Amino acid sequence: MRQTFETRSKIVRAIRDYLHKESFMEVETPILQPIAGGAEAKPFITHHNALDADLFLRIAPELYLKRCLVGGFERVFEIARCFRNEGVSFQHNPEFTQVEGYIAYADLEDLINHLEGLVIEVVKAATNGELTVTHQDDELDFTGSIPRIEFFELVKEKTDIDLNKVTDEEALRKEMTAKGMNTDDIIGFAALADELWKKYARPEIIQPTFVIGYPAAMKPLAKKNPENPLKSSNVQMVIKGLEVINGFSELNNPIEQEERFFEQQSLRDRGNDEAHVIDFDYIEALKTGMPPAAGYGMGIDRFCAILTNNHNIKEVILFPTLKPELPSE
Repeated sequence: MRQTFETRSKIVRAIRDYLHKESFMEVETPILQPIAGGAEAKPFITHHNALDADLFLRIAPELYLKRCLVGGFERVFEIARCFRNEGVSFQHNPEFTQVEGYIAYADLEDLINHLEGLVIEVVKAATNGELTVTHQDDELDFTGSIPRIEFFELVKEKTDIDLNKVTDEEALRKEMTAKGMNTDDIIGFAALADELWKKYARPEIIQPTFVIGYPAAMKPLAKKNPENPLKSSNVQMVIKGLEVINGFSELNNPIEQEERFFEQQSLRDRGNDEAHVIDFDYIEALKTGMPPAAGYGMGIDRFCAILTNNHNIKEVILFPTLKPELPSE
């Protein structure tokens, strides 16, 4: 166990060293936020007595880091403690650590090249220079370029549902129901597509893989693919069925971003409490002018678990959140 946490320390140091070498500036953004933004998740709520205001523990630092881009800082990152009020599982803890980084004037291809370099440095730090990692019964190979696969292609292969043709909520729900899939309590096209992804497609990915081109509805802060507006200009790195990195070309059009926020609000009004909240201050920042940019978040706990041959991320968190023990009678 002590060796696991020594390795974790090396991993975090390698992330920080690599980003500094790449001319990133480390910044700190608020943990207490007036709006829980930057991701789709249920937040923890607290109250500030002196201000008489409800605040949220951040679910992501994204919208504040992109404000830094607006302010002229072209490469920024934060190693951020985040909090999400969601179910506990082997891959979730209510508080977790991720690194988020943003690069002005970068596109998706630039981002993928950057991520490959970062991942290699992290793996080397964890393995004393090796690029293969044993995790349970699998030998994970990080040598060479990380392979890419299209989201739509993988979902079609695993479910026989073509998201190029099934493009709205009603049609997708009907298609999933006809195949015996339970869609009860799932609200919105994006949530239905996410169900296909998480339940039928993602678990099939074992080796490190970049998955690109998720449905645009699933990524309300990302630019759309200019060649196919049904898709977003995004990438995720998946290993052993776990999403380790999420990145995309950032949407910097304030008019389109506002429309996307209102679409998310309509989902909240229908009962989807993980849909994104409208952040009008962020829209104002975009109106000031955010450069074209690419950004990403890497789940440090999940990556550490993979690189230290642990199944449960609680094994790589010194003090994980656990169910309280009941007092003995």
